[in-house]
Amino acid sequence: MNKFVMFAGILSVGMTFSACGMFEEDPYVGGEFAKLVQKEQERSDTIRVVDNWDIEDTYVERIYSDNPEYFYFETSGSINEIKIEMRVECDEDGGKMTVSCLRYRRNGIWHYGPDIVFKDLDGNKMTNSDGYTIHMLDSLKVGKKTYKDVLEFDATGANENTCNFDKFYVAANDGLLRIDLQDSITIERKPGRK
Repeated sequence: MNKFVMFAGILSVGMTFSACGMFEEDPYVGGEFAKLVQKEQERSDTIRVVDNWDIEDTYVERIYSDNPEYFYFETSGSINEIKIEMRVECDEDGGKMTVSCLRYRRNGIWHYGPDIVFKDLDGNKMTNSDGYTIHMLDSLKVGKKTYKDVLEFDATGANENTCNFDKFYVAANDGLLRIDLQDSITIERKPGRK
């Protein structure tokens, strides 16, 4: 084998690992949570949702993702006073996920509970010290459509739930899929856009 071809191949593989954050000193997002940062995207949408009482609502959402370093998602409902912000940031220890959720709204001002933080992302399921859990699902079926690479945020095991919901589900490429409220009401995305 030609030494130049062999050197070029080794250099190419090394550059690929470096670009993907495979060396420990490079920033990266660990485990299955890396699926959230695999696509460059920036978009804002209004989606239609319906709850299990057939009450329809619209949610405004924004997604920004920068491969392989950052993922930002926010959504808020027009009828339900639910507002969620989530961001995933790359670092040399596997990254960090921060979730902020509306605690209540008074006089038109949103009041958030404390940030819910997951550090050193790894595997496909993590529970933080306050009992909140995040889990990457391969897929989730909502209505007749199956969505891939879905993050499940679960507050049901939290020592003191500071959110006004129990769970939410976000697809890396599609945004909000479902919210489970604390009173057994489920809000799901409807097919199509507004």
